[in-house]
Amino acid sequence: MPANLPIEYYKLEEEYGGTTRREDKLKLLEKMLSVIPKHKGTQKVIGEIRLKISRLKKEAEREAKRKKGSRRKGIKKEGAAQVCLIGLPNSGKSYILNKLCNKNIASTDLPFETASPEVGMLDIDGVQIQLIEIPSVYPGFYKKRGEERGLISNSDLACILISTDKDLEFIKKEVPLHVDYIVANSKNLKKLKEDIWKKLKMIKVYTKEPGKPPEKRPVALKKGSTIEKVGKTIHKDFIKKFKYAKVFRKKAKVKERKVGLNFVLEDGDIVEFHTS
Repeated sequence: MPANLPIEYYKLEEEYGGTTRREDKLKLLEKMLSVIPKHKGTQKVIGEIRLKISRLKKEAEREAKRKKGSRRKGIKKEGAAQVCLIGLPNSGKSYILNKLCNKNIASTDLPFETASPEVGMLDIDGVQIQLIEIPSVYPGFYKKRGEERGLISNSDLACILISTDKDLEFIKKEVPLHVDYIVANSKNLKKLKEDIWKKLKMIKVYTKEPGKPPEKRPVALKKGSTIEKVGKTIHKDFIKKFKYAKVFRKKAKVKERKVGLNFVLEDGDIVEFHTS
């Protein structure tokens, strides 16, 4: 059955396509819904409009919560490092957060679906990395989005998601980057995780108590870190009462060695502290 929509509906639809303010969009959608005749032929159109209204209302609720509950400046860093996901609409930012961080963020073909930063934790072999989805980049983005600007500047790494080289040019023009970054897409999530870890230039070190097996969760440190650094990361008393440490390194000729605070660690090392 044909929809047979009235002329007034098409006028409202045209007006809807020309506005960008969420409040105006909601009002126009409500008006469009009110002028549509209710019969079998209009069920699909009515369903699509109600879905748009629902999404816009949820978006408004999320933004209201963010403004009310996060009058903080930026988002508190958690985990071993903070990585910002930056991209144009539909570049796969929400998809990555959903897949890699077990989130349930709305991920559709609608542009600008994410109105405020979304946070998730990415597990890389036991190391927790904080991923932050930055709302989609648009002309004038950097001047207008102060919170996002601060997040990007203070992050450890930016991950720029692109479909074409032109996307990268546009994003770098709109978002001056003062941090390391990688360029990726959402098609190969395994490679994305590997590239993030590689670019962060970190190592995983495992600790153990004498006579016991190593802890399952590693301590994440920057390359070049010493025994002193891992000790301070675990507890300050390890350094105050430090006598020596044993380092177990599988790929070395000497599998076990007794070392001091200045010993430089490598990825996969196991450290056993001995204190007084």
